[in-house]
Amino acid sequence: MSKKDKKIEIQIADSKVTVGADQFDGYTLSIGKKIIGEIAEFDGQFAVVKNGNVESFYKKLEKGVESLIEIYNLGK
Repeated sequence: MSKKDKKIEIQIADSKVTVGADQFDGYTLSIGKKIIGEIAEFDGQFAVVKNGNVESFYKKLEKGVESLIEIYNLGK
C-alpha cells in the first residue's frame, strides 16, 4: 500500500525581519497560520533567520526557501 501524497500550501509574504536590534526587508514563510521561518535581504544576499539570529546566507531567494522547508520537514 502506498500513502497518498498530501499537498501543502506554503505562503511567502513580504515583511520586516528583525535581526538582533535591527530591522530589514524580507519575507515570512508560513503554512496555514504557523510561521516556519523568515528570510532577510542583506546587500543582495538572503539570510535565513531563526529566533532573531542569522542561520545561513544564500545568493538566491529560492535556495533560502528550500533550506527553510527542509529544516521544517526534518523537525517534524
